Amino acid sequence: MKKLIISVIFLFLITGCATNFNKPAPKSNPNLPTVKEFKAYPDRNAMALFWKPVPSMSGYYIQRYYPKKHKWIQIATINDPFKSIYVDTKLKPNTIYKYRIATFDKTGTPSLAVETAQKTLPKLSPVIPLESKPLKKGTVKIIFRPHQNERVKKYIVERFNDEKAKWEKIDTLKPRLNVEYIDSGLKDGKIYKYRIIAVSFDDIKSYPSNPIVVSTYPKPPVVLNVKASVDLAKQIKITWSPVDGAVYYKIYRSDSASGPFSFYAKTKNTYFIDKINKDGVTKYYKVTAVSKHGTESLLDESPVVMGQTLPAPAIPIVSTNINGNTIEFIFTSPDNRAAKYLIVKVEHEGLFKKKESKFVTNKNNFRDTINPKKNYTYYIYEVDKYGLISKKPAKVEVGD
Repeated sequence: MKKLIISVIFLFLITGCATNFNKPAPKSNPNLPTVKEFKAYPDRNAMALFWKPVPSMSGYYIQRYYPKKHKWIQIATINDPFKSIYVDTKLKPNTIYKYRIATFDKTGTPSLAVETAQKTLPKLSPVIPLESKPLKKGTVKIIFRPHQNERVKKYIVERFNDEKAKWEKIDTLKPRLNVEYIDSGLKDGKIYKYRIIAVSFDDIKSYPSNPIVVSTYPKPPVVLNVKASVDLAKQIKITWSPVDGAVYYKIYRSDSASGPFSFYAKTKNTYFIDKINKDGVTKYYKVTAVSKHGTESLLDESPVVMGQTLPAPAIPIVSTNINGNTIEFIFTSPDNRAAKYLIVKVEHEGLFKKKESKFVTNKNNFRDTINPKKNYTYYIYEVDKYGLISKKPAKVEVGD
């Protein structure tokens, strides 16, 4: 009775997987010879099925059990009774597979089924990381041990994407002994995670390696206490506090406090003199520090400082006192920058004839002899200690 139930079930399953649904499957015959010594030998992605041939039969039906569908499905029909091996491929590693086999006669009638089960071999063992370190700005290096399995043909390198929260393939290394990977174009001062997966010639993947954590070289701190002069002639001096680990500094300049700031110069000092050679010019500066690894402090977070070349002195205020053939000038410096005064005297000797004389005094007054019958024009310039001269003079006219 028990054998009969098994035969009915086997017949039902074969019927369910037949390619021609209109053709009724033959009933199993419990009197037909069955397969002996049915065994399964595993690989990682395949299973070899072995049995003792039954030459008196016409062939064999082989089925595999599909747990998700909860049923047996026929995977092969072997029409040679002398065959004794069948290899089931494209399997998953480390997974239990169940098979059953039945002989069939010349009418296609199956015998009772014989079952076996076996677990495929596990995945390849994981790769063992050896070293990870930063090399230079935005570049890290990873070294791992060559996989001990000589069937490995390549390695998949994956990097964890923090924003997407998933591992992403970034490169492939081959052959098996190529166990060095250099990743570049990375952000400064950021921690990155990698993992390595070995792949065999039959495309079996190993378990991922333990995460390899490595940080790129950090950026130097933001440069502080940046100051720029506003009282130097034709130049601006920028100074700042030193930054530990900085090998040099980069100066960025702009015509506006809001930028954009363009790279202008670099120096190993904690000061820089911008020689502009113009009076009253305003510039804006940022300073960044650069480490020996080439990393640079954040330009966006660097403070903006304004510098200015000393403007030309103001036009002096001049008062005069004429007494006969003597004229006295009294000078007042509106910006208190006057170190001396330049007086240009123009004597009008005719309609088109002029005589020019120049005088310099470091006093606040100046006396000159004039002819009351002639006309004179005086131009007075303020000169500061740097030799800067007021752009326009004070003008004094004497005579009719």
